[in-house]
Amino acid sequence: MSIVPIDDNDRRINAFDPFSLDLWDPFLDFPYFPSSISRAFPGLNFGASVNSRVDWRESSDTHIFKASLPGFSNEDVLVELKDERVLQISTDSGSFITSFKVPDNAKLDQLKAFMKNGVLTVTIPKEEARRPEVRVVEITGED
Repeated sequence: MSIVPIDDNDRRINAFDPFSLDLWDPFLDFPYFPSSISRAFPGLNFGASVNSRVDWRESSDTHIFKASLPGFSNEDVLVELKDERVLQISTDSGSFITSFKVPDNAKLDQLKAFMKNGVLTVTIPKEEARRPEVRVVEITGED
């Protein structure tokens, strides 16, 4: 008995070569799964949009957006600031696009973007919070 895969013609199959194996794909006939869509439309690339993630967090003085875009370089990614304070992050291929409304306290003229190892970091400093003007009132009267 052998644990080496053998095809119908009694030839050994290279188990380390994924293209030599005819494996069953459980999502092949599922209409909305990217692998079945990419087989139907081989020119489209859906891999980046499925594996991408965008996080937003806020520190005391900055808004920070982090987008995980594996397989893309900074030449492939476009960061735009559109009307009505909308930040849009997209790829040239069109396989990933997302938009965020930037909070009102962000200094849009100081927006910066940095990309390293497939992680895009967009930082937007905050305006200083306005403190209410407090006036001390002298109390007069008799004790």
